[in-house]
Amino acid sequence: MSHRFSALLAALLLAAGGALTWTARPDRDVNMSAVGELWADIFRDADSFGLQLTRVSAREEMDLGRRIAARIVRANTTVPMWEVYVNTVGQSVARHAGRKDIRYEFHVIAAPARNAFSLPGGQIFLYTGLLEQMKTEAELAGVLGHEIAHVDRRHCIERFQYRMRLRKLGLDDIGPLVQIGRSLLTVGYSQYQELEADSEGLRMSLAEGYDPNGVIDLFARLFAGSGRPRDPRTPLEEMARMAGSVLTDYFRSHPPTAERMRRLTALVRSHSGIRVYRGVENLRGKVARQRKEFPGEFIRL
Repeated sequence: MSHRFSALLAALLLAAGGALTWTARPDRDVNMSAVGELWADIFRDADSFGLQLTRVSAREEMDLGRRIAARIVRANTTVPMWEVYVNTVGQSVARHAGRKDIRYEFHVIAAPARNAFSLPGGQIFLYTGLLEQMKTEAELAGVLGHEIAHVDRRHCIERFQYRMRLRKLGLDDIGPLVQIGRSLLTVGYSQYQELEADSEGLRMSLAEGYDPNGVIDLFARLFAGSGRPRDPRTPLEEMARMAGSVLTDYFRSHPPTAERMRRLTALVRSHSGIRVYRGVENLRGKVARQRKEFPGEFIRL
């Protein structure tokens, strides 16, 4: 069955039973923009229908992610002190993810890029340039939650599956798959996927007790500084080169739309009165809240 025919079949099925697929989606305003989103979602769901037919196992996904991550790590300088800290926070947030068969690994690359990205199978990368922009551990938890959500909701592996199907590649074709990863990092995620990762990431960091305003504050800070001259970039091999040189700014792959900020703010307001943790001292000392809590870091939403 051709991709085009399977997409058409999926669209017809959606027309018949689409009500079932809309109930769990983020709310959207009824306007011309929403109409455009609706059509985009139809085509996205049509592709998703075909991808489900070729879904890889969690073990295969993790193996793919580890092999690509190994290339990135070999091509770069990592920062063990940051990695120990980020891993502790990341594992605490990841335990609230839905896919319990994914084992997450967190990496920190020494580079001025203010960005983070995720690979299939739970490989999460952050740049020191982004970490240096953070002021609280809650901000870190929010970014990690967002990237974990991209893995948990299968955004990462499905983008690879789509290209793999078009090019008739297998999971052992590591060279072409790295090239696919480079192009996917350049394009970034769809608006719907970003909204889903926003809400799921916020849910996970909040479930771990972190201040959900952290990620909003960081987004606003990065957006405000996105017009400043960028530091010199370090050439990176394979996908890491593309990630470091093209994704210099977090918002190159995570666009800061007003709609995303509005939804995040609304989600935070829906949890007013909850006691949450900020973690200014934790981030400063690179000591995770799970190891030491500072009483003065708790606030109420």
